[in-house]
Amino acid sequence: MAIYRQNIRELAVYRSSQTQSDFQILLVHGALDRAAGMIRVARCLRPHQVIRYDRRGYGRSAHAAPTTSFRQQVDDLNAIVGEYPTVVFGHSYGGVVALASATKGNPALRAVATFEAPRAWEDWWPAPPSSDIDPADAAEHFLRRVIGDDRWEGLPEMIRRRRRAEGTLMVEELHAQSARRYNAEMIDIPLVIGVGERSGDHAQRAALNTAEEAKMSRLVSIADAGHSAPTTHPQQVADLIHLAITDAQITDP
Repeated sequence: MAIYRQNIRELAVYRSSQTQSDFQILLVHGALDRAAGMIRVARCLRPHQVIRYDRRGYGRSAHAAPTTSFRQQVDDLNAIVGEYPTVVFGHSYGGVVALASATKGNPALRAVATFEAPRAWEDWWPAPPSSDIDPADAAEHFLRRVIGDDRWEGLPEMIRRRRRAEGTLMVEELHAQSARRYNAEMIDIPLVIGVGERSGDHAQRAALNTAEEAKMSRLVSIADAGHSAPTTHPQQVADLIHLAITDAQITDP
């Protein structure tokens, strides 16, 4: 699979092909991740044109100007989408950014698929780490919970240091979600809302609420999957995106 790298708004952007098709697919990663975390999903989406990017502060976009507001995340996504018809998939915080763009009515978006996009403004959602918690420790705790202690301990020391160093950005992103960033009731394009069968009650409730609010939605549970499904269940995540493409083709004028 040929990869073409671009720089857009100081961000590292990767395209799987320069061939034009009905839709391009944009994959948006979550906190403590990078474009590489979506590569298994991208491989399952051939022959579509797939775009991945390192969000501001992560991966090869670590040296971009730091995020000053949540709006900047949405502006980054919109700049990468451009004017070409696009189906967007967002994982976790990436899903929040994708749904926020759709809420604002980006005309290039034809459908959105998400996997476990938080609803952190809800009073039942867990609060972000308090100011007395070391962000590096918060990042390590999060990753241990998502990937397991054994996998964390098996990571090279350099990678563990990098992930811990991203804790400050992760905590900032968690606090940024305390204000409501998307509203499915305002979205006029199809949504495919994914959640892992093994994920906790908060993820299940968030997915159900978003699907129920939306005008056009599918709620899909991925069997035997947790929050890290793009890594552990890439084909099933790609299937969510294929559903979104199908719905976009049906509704596209």
